Amino acid sequence: MSSLPLTAQPPEDLLTPAVQIDKLQQGDPGERYYAAWWLGRMRVKSGIPALIKALQDQSDRTEQGGYPLRRNAARALAKLADPSGIPALISCLATEDGQLCGAAAQAISEIALESQMDGLGQDSLCPTTPLAQASAALLGWLQAQDPQDPALSETALEGVIEALGSLHVQSAGPLIKPFVEHSSVRVRCGSCRALFQITGDVSYISQLLLYLQHDNLHLRRGALLDLGATGYLPAAAAMAHCAVEANVKLLALKAMMDAHWRRDPCLTSEVSHVLLLIDGLI
Repeated sequence: MSSLPLTAQPPEDLLTPAVQIDKLQQGDPGERYYAAWWLGRMRVKSGIPALIKALQDQSDRTEQGGYPLRRNAARALAKLADPSGIPALISCLATEDGQLCGAAAQAISEIALESQMDGLGQDSLCPTTPLAQASAALLGWLQAQDPQDPALSETALEGVIEALGSLHVQSAGPLIKPFVEHSSVRVRCGSCRALFQITGDVSYISQLLLYLQHDNLHLRRGALLDLGATGYLPAAAAMAHCAVEANVKLLALKAMMDAHWRRDPCLTSEVSHVLLLIDGLI
């Protein structure tokens, strides 16, 4: 999930890679936060070393113990999709800041997917590659968690589970399954999404479809986006007609098409049907 800057947009003459990299390294907290967002938004490759260094920042911390700058740096590295950021992102999984842990986990999986490398799952990768190390780190984090622990961050848990699903880490399936019964609806949805991606079991799609009828709009949106990430085209009609804003439906259906086309780039009747649903929402 992307994060908007807290400060007003600076003048145009400050919106250059060199200036924003300098702001990230030496600016005040607001300037550094904005610079991290901007470097990711503009896909500034030369900003990668500074963003990686920002993942270790200790100065920008909230009263609750969170690290806003580090979260934004993780999200920016995800947009830049450079595997060199994975080792530093792995180190963020050990943080007590659940939002940072979740953002790092999502960044790891997004970098892997955007890199378009073969064999994203841990079981099929050479164990010395950064992506294999990332999958192993995510798996190790989940192995260390107690599903019954009330102190376990839901944001971190959701992020790691969804990352493992996106990477199709087969050995994560048994570890994720208990979280289908978690007290948090978002964690349950993320677990169903991941388990479908790993196992192909359509019963997990059925559970996600039920959450499209939830009374809480925020949870309906979350279930919609989770369905989109699965790439399961038969769910498209229910997604297009659920009680959620049209722009969110479009995002979810686009994500569904992207996920499907990564597996099967052929134009089929099901694909044509989804495209018609998208046209109807525009």
